Amino acid sequence: MGYSDWRNFTNAVEKAKQSCETSAQLIVDHFVDFNKMIELGKGGQREVSVIMLTRYACYLVAQNGDPKKEQIALR
Repeated sequence: MGYSDWRNFTNAVEKAKQSCETSAQLIVDHFVDFNKMIELGKGGQREVSVIMLTRYACYLVAQNGDPKKEQIALR
């Protein structure tokens, strides 16, 4: 979606969660947060945060993202 930093994307996700709640939907039905281990070089591992989104959640993230980003701007 054109975000260079994960934290900027998570801001859009948090706003989308608020919109989900405002529209009388359960957040847990559309946004699933969990942690996952990924493989690093030389056999190392690291835990990363992952968010699984439903189609509706993706729509809300796009609606609540930065409208200056070409990937988000609705034409």
